[in-house]
Amino acid sequence: MKKKNAILYDVYPTPTPDEDHEQLFYPRAVTYGSQMNDNELKDYLERNTRINSSQFVGMIEALIQEIPQQLLLNKSVHIRGMGTFYLKIGVRRKKDASGHWYVQKFTDPDAITARDLCIEGIGFRADPKWNRTLMKPGVPFERAKTRHQTPISISKLLKYLDKMTEEKGFVTVRDVQYDLSTTNYHARKLLEDLCKGSQPKLYREQIGRIYVYKRFGR
Repeated sequence: MKKKNAILYDVYPTPTPDEDHEQLFYPRAVTYGSQMNDNELKDYLERNTRINSSQFVGMIEALIQEIPQQLLLNKSVHIRGMGTFYLKIGVRRKKDASGHWYVQKFTDPDAITARDLCIEGIGFRADPKWNRTLMKPGVPFERAKTRHQTPISISKLLKYLDKMTEEKGFVTVRDVQYDLSTTNYHARKLLEDLCKGSQPKLYREQIGRIYVYKRFGR
């Protein structure tokens, strides 16, 4: 029987073994894809607070427009009680002689120049006080059913792969794991299976330390 208001979790293997070559595992919360979208949050706040719908929409639109602009001015944006938004930068991907993308690695810090850098997106660091609102003693936990027992049809997977190919040209194991609510192991197996056979649908490339999967003919 499911515990009342229990936090669901599952256990996953770490990507690499530890220094003693032993496989380690770690827990992670499971949502089964359950999510409150902005319209649901807007309606909830309108029913339970003094914030009306137009105020909510206006505030969100202003934050969406203004936060990136402030980050590009070499600022972080701190919202008291919630947390801090900051700019994430990384090393730009390059193509090798074979046309494969890779991320250059550096052993000399002075070798990294402005030409090597790119903006990777927006990071967020939650305020410690906000985090502590969740850290209540006695919160029950319950292990979720294994998520990859929920079947993912080939047609659904291929439709998802077409969408990701249009958006960014490839898909990763982590993309499939999170977007289709499955385990790392099952996501990897689904992608690897599509790379096999006489007429494979995918091929695999290594970019830096990760593998990406691409559609043939796309």
